[in-house]
This record gives sequence, structure tokens and C-alpha cells, in this order.
Amino acid sequence: MVTVQYTEKEKRERKYECTHCKKRFTRPSSLTSHVYTHTGEKPFACDFPNCTKRFSVLSNLRRHYKVHTHKRQ
Repeated sequence: MVTVQYTEKEKRERKYECTHCKKRFTRPSSLTSHVYTHTGEKPFACDFPNCTKRFSVLSNLRRHYKVHTHKRQ
């Protein structure tokens, strides 16, 4: 595992730290998304009928949803 070294300024700007790997983030939402990489949690589920796909990042669910809604050529 690679350890990232932060300057004091970066530590102030990136005040949200991952308890698993010590990586730091500027926004709490970024930290939350990152923690899912450690826990394997996928809280965003596709609600299209008969689809069981789940995602750890909301934007990935939104991108996936297009496979159900775009016309097939």
C-alpha cells in the first residue's frame, strides 16, 4: 500500500480522513464514497424491473440506468 504524504496546508484543506487508509478528502461526501471501496457496500440499487445491479457511486447508477431507457438500434 502506498502512503500519501500531505503538507500542513493540504491537511487543513483535506480535513476528512479515511480511517481505513488515511487518505484525505475535501468533502465528506467524497470520503463516504471512498469508504465504500473498503467496505464493499453498494447502497445505490437499480429499481428497473428484474434488474439486480447495485452501485457504490450514484453517478454510476445513473449511467447504468440508460441501458434500460435508451432505444435499441
